[in-house]
Amino acid sequence: MAVLEKIRVKLGILISILIAIALLSFIIDPNTLGSTLQSMSKDNNVGEMNGKAVSYREYYTALEQNTQLMNALNGGNANSEEAQNQLREMTWNQLFNQKVFFPKVKKAGFSVEDAEMVDLLQGETASPVIAQQRMFVDENGQFSTEAVKEFISQMDLDESGVSRKYWEYLKEQVYAQQMYGKYYSALRNSSILNASQIERAIAEGNTTKDIDFFVVPINFGVDSTIQISSAEVTKFYNDRKDLFVQPANRDIEYVMFEVVPSQEDIEATRVEFDELYEQFAEAENLKNFIALNSDRRWEDKFYSKEELPDVFADYAFGGSGSVSPVEETAEAFTAVRVAERKMMPDRVNFSFKVFPADDKAVADSLLTAVRKNGTSDELVNGGWVTMDNLTANNMGFFGEAFSMKKGEAKIIDIDAYQMVAVIKVDDADAPKEKVQLAYLRKNINPSDNTFRDFNMKAADLADRSSGKYEKFAEIVKEENLPVTPQPNVTIDTRRIGAVENARSVVHWVFDRKTKEGSVSDVITVDNKYYFVAAVTKARKEGNMALEDVKDNITMELINRKKVDNLAAEAAAKVSGSESLEALAEKFETTVNHRDGISFAGSDMSMEPALIGAVSIAQPGKVNGPVKGSYGIYFFEVKDSSTGEYYTEADAVNKASQVAASQLRSLTDIVAQETDVKDYRGKFY
Repeated sequence: MAVLEKIRVKLGILISILIAIALLSFIIDPNTLGSTLQSMSKDNNVGEMNGKAVSYREYYTALEQNTQLMNALNGGNANSEEAQNQLREMTWNQLFNQKVFFPKVKKAGFSVEDAEMVDLLQGETASPVIAQQRMFVDENGQFSTEAVKEFISQMDLDESGVSRKYWEYLKEQVYAQQMYGKYYSALRNSSILNASQIERAIAEGNTTKDIDFFVVPINFGVDSTIQISSAEVTKFYNDRKDLFVQPANRDIEYVMFEVVPSQEDIEATRVEFDELYEQFAEAENLKNFIALNSDRRWEDKFYSKEELPDVFADYAFGGSGSVSPVEETAEAFTAVRVAERKMMPDRVNFSFKVFPADDKAVADSLLTAVRKNGTSDELVNGGWVTMDNLTANNMGFFGEAFSMKKGEAKIIDIDAYQMVAVIKVDDADAPKEKVQLAYLRKNINPSDNTFRDFNMKAADLADRSSGKYEKFAEIVKEENLPVTPQPNVTIDTRRIGAVENARSVVHWVFDRKTKEGSVSDVITVDNKYYFVAAVTKARKEGNMALEDVKDNITMELINRKKVDNLAAEAAAKVSGSESLEALAEKFETTVNHRDGISFAGSDMSMEPALIGAVSIAQPGKVNGPVKGSYGIYFFEVKDSSTGEYYTEADAVNKASQVAASQLRSLTDIVAQETDVKDYRGKFY
């Protein structure tokens, strides 16, 4: 147990699932994986890897193990929706590594040997995964192999088993990082330039051109002279089918009934608040009164005048009366009462050392030494912090430092962790007047009757629709209900309209029994929103139907023909002797200027076609028309410069950057090659 407590204290919130997410972020992009390969499988499978099913049981067991470990290390902070989402991705990545990536890398001849792992875990060249753990630093804040070895020697003394599980988790992350690092390094180093490529890259990088230019945009209005045949559309589609791939998705329409307080709810809350307001003014034990009666918890924080809204600041700093005026918003009624006044700083800089409660005598000894010598090498400086910093990081127990004088040292109890700490204030801002406030707040919530009324409205729509879209559409039109369309809902969609976590709606949309034209029963989300949804279009995974994309293709072909026609018309206007300015007048536009254009550059604001034309153009000649995406260009090179600043190293570095960018697609490629499919959206 002592080992576990030591982990919690030294690492605190730094031991979190974010360690794994950060480590794996360069390894596999789960969002790309999920959106690229969506499919449905047997009901008890969460996916497929290498053509083999990944069962829900296998995935859930691994997820539970990760959750239990992170909860143990974080004091139960891994149960939020955000934390769970991160844990699900981490667990999926672990399975991907075990079933897909590691076998592939081993087959390619890469491995991490036992001796290598020992060195990475506890040697002088320790992996960053280990070296960055605050658990393994010495009193000077430096990574210590001795600290690692001490942890290993004591981890099995932890009867809960958490220490052993944490160490196995770290070993897994070290192994994964090393395997990925080796494979990526080999692929990156295999991307080389030959002598001719380097010479060309240097020449392109050292040549820049300054140009004058103007653009003539196409007319985006309707042009009845341009006709696109169905054969042209079909050919465009067939030639580019790989551009029209989609996951399974649905178009839906829905009516959402958001439960909001009625006028009766507001009035009832005000009556209750007014009764408490009178008692609030007379209460002797404010902390108990707030605990029993307020919807806002007691806070130990002290506020300066600038941190408070005007109505409370005016009362707390110079106003009259024992209780502030009432602040009324759409959400709540609130009043405050000053509990205590203090002179205290906004920020403090303090040092500390934490001990188990059983080592109080050792802490006393350190405190004596600090008071005698003014400091101690055993103290760790926490830097400048505000009270909000401490609260946000679950370290409010160090708030005592704000009541101490500069240079003062003392021992504080950290009861929640069965610890004590020696703290010393090294520096602090100038003290200012602050107040601690007791907040009496009553939230304006919908009553049971209000919930029932909204539920009945939603149920009435669902019942009368009888599961059929035609009836649903007829009712919402007749009654002018606020129906909202949402196209392209996928199995991974989380947000429906303004509702962040509407997974229950998505689960209905992709239920096996839900067909195109189906209408749902009432779906409750967050105990606040009642949905009645209808599927208006259902699309399977794979190539989009030509019918679904023909309008976009037609518009693309029309714009291309407009550019072609515009270029032909422009060419007829050019005699070959006009200046660029004279040409611009013909097209009723003005000339612009751009410096330093390089074919080796990456100016995303300029059309690639224009950059390509500029790279081979000679100074002093008007060039054009150059066809762009939505218009044509004329330009003249005003100056061409050749330098020696772009070197072979620059060319190699750029090639490496391109290779690294391509490597980011590697996991997507591996996923496709090994038939990875992600069905987790059915369950979460």
